[in-house]
Amino acid sequence: MIRIDLGSQGLGKVRFAMTPLDVAKDLLYSLARSPGSLDPEWQATARQALSAGRLGLLAVVAGGGPRGYAPDFLRPEPPGFQLPLDEALHRVATTSRDRIRYELTGAVGGHSWGRTAADRPPRLLLDAMERGEEYVAQRIAVELEQFWHTALARHWPGIRARLEGDVAARATVITRHGIAEAVNHLAPNLEWDGGALTVHPTAPGLPTSNLDADAAIFVPSVFAGRATFCGAEPPGAPAPRLPLIVYPVGPNDCLPTAPDGALIGPTRTRLMAELAQPRTTGELARRVHLSPATVSYHLQILHRAGLVQRTRRSRTVLYQRALATHGGQ
Repeated sequence: MIRIDLGSQGLGKVRFAMTPLDVAKDLLYSLARSPGSLDPEWQATARQALSAGRLGLLAVVAGGGPRGYAPDFLRPEPPGFQLPLDEALHRVATTSRDRIRYELTGAVGGHSWGRTAADRPPRLLLDAMERGEEYVAQRIAVELEQFWHTALARHWPGIRARLEGDVAARATVITRHGIAEAVNHLAPNLEWDGGALTVHPTAPGLPTSNLDADAAIFVPSVFAGRATFCGAEPPGAPAPRLPLIVYPVGPNDCLPTAPDGALIGPTRTRLMAELAQPRTTGELARRVHLSPATVSYHLQILHRAGLVQRTRRSRTVLYQRALATHGGQ
């Protein structure tokens, strides 16, 4: 069990984020750890991408080994709501040597693999480590990019719409019922209680870890089956990370509906993503490549649903996500 004590200040910095690279890591981890949870088409797509590209190092590191730890540097900490693919890959490739050494030493020293013949680290990984941390980081970034474009790029618009739709749904719950209600419905093994986040293990007998944090990041996943945790850093860890909790997206029918029963689908989800800061109808229309009349129609539905707020400045009307008025943003 992992218990993260946020306190009142940390609660004000809880936020959601998503990146294309997270999707790649989650698919690779699920393929290695619980392939039965994946649709057979996804299994075939991921395996073919790994085989055709000879992405062995990526498969080994991202799969977590027999003990289930996949190094965190494959999932860069997102500074905002969305981290573009190119920037995320750059962050992986330029991960500090100390951080790579810290995570891979832990992986081969018991977190992912052990010393017995049954769970010994693969030679492929050990050979890469002998070539140095910089080589490992750059090679993993290259293989991640290749895997992304082969297995996921063509599916990204639909995946992104589902992720953004899930975040919009959680934003509605926070707006109407508060952060505790939203967190307690993210995953069965995740709960908010008394100012702390608790991630319960699915396997018995694991030790309890307690840590203090001044923020936390929630990341939705289309491949995760339960809540998982990144960033449990002991004192002295190099380049410590914020706690990051990956949770499974809800079913499509968990998306909020407007008073007229209309689903908050991909178009409105995209508008919600653009409304992290105030924008006019015209600005939104240019950003999402729709007519101002179409954008105005969707904004009226979102406003009636309580998902966006509007304010007038002189002769200009600005729209913004309603969540932005609360402490979680």
